[in-house]
Amino acid sequence: MKIKIMIVDDQRLMREGLKTILDLEEDLTVVQLGENGRDALDKIPSVQPDVLLMDIRMPIMDGVECTRIIKQQYPDIKVLILTTFDDDELIIDALKNGAVGYILKDFSSEKLVVAIKDVYNGNFIMQPEIAAKVISRISGKAKESVCYNTDAGLNINLDLTDREKDVLKLVGKGMANKEIANKLYISEGTVKNYISNLYSKLEIDDRSKLTIYAIKNQYI
Repeated sequence: MKIKIMIVDDQRLMREGLKTILDLEEDLTVVQLGENGRDALDKIPSVQPDVLLMDIRMPIMDGVECTRIIKQQYPDIKVLILTTFDDDELIIDALKNGAVGYILKDFSSEKLVVAIKDVYNGNFIMQPEIAAKVISRISGKAKESVCYNTDAGLNINLDLTDREKDVLKLVGKGMANKEIANKLYISEGTVKNYISNLYSKLEIDDRSKLTIYAIKNQYI
């Protein structure tokens, strides 16, 4: 079964070029194109994409706001931010609102294909230079929680078990549940249980925020 992709970018040449590239892959298919966040929200119900490639700065509705709404209304859709902008505020805003990755448009087509497949399979994707910006930003503002609706990001002394810390570390590195299970020699079901426990203890409700928490509190 092919991975269904939607591309949202205000530059026609960019979205059509990406479509041409991605449609060459046997296991990928671009099912829709969008000009901005509002256009994307209007079109999503008719195509139900698995992965949405989202630009971040667009007219009418930007990628951050669109991602927030998508994660509320369509929590199973994976939003991968693809942009020319590497502003740290935008990076953190996008991740806080549910994006599962943030990559720049200078990414090679081969790496983009791999990134799409990775996020579809549950991985968290971030280029090293983007990760460095996030870590620098968070470390520089230790009193600012990037996990909204919670102060968990301020507390590194919560009552986590050693195994929960192990799982948190690997989530922070972007590993999928299967990879974590293999690394720790436990079942995927057990990994899911540990992640559920982490959500509860840290008052976090999705994997991107859990990843940010791990980075903020230097678990990786």
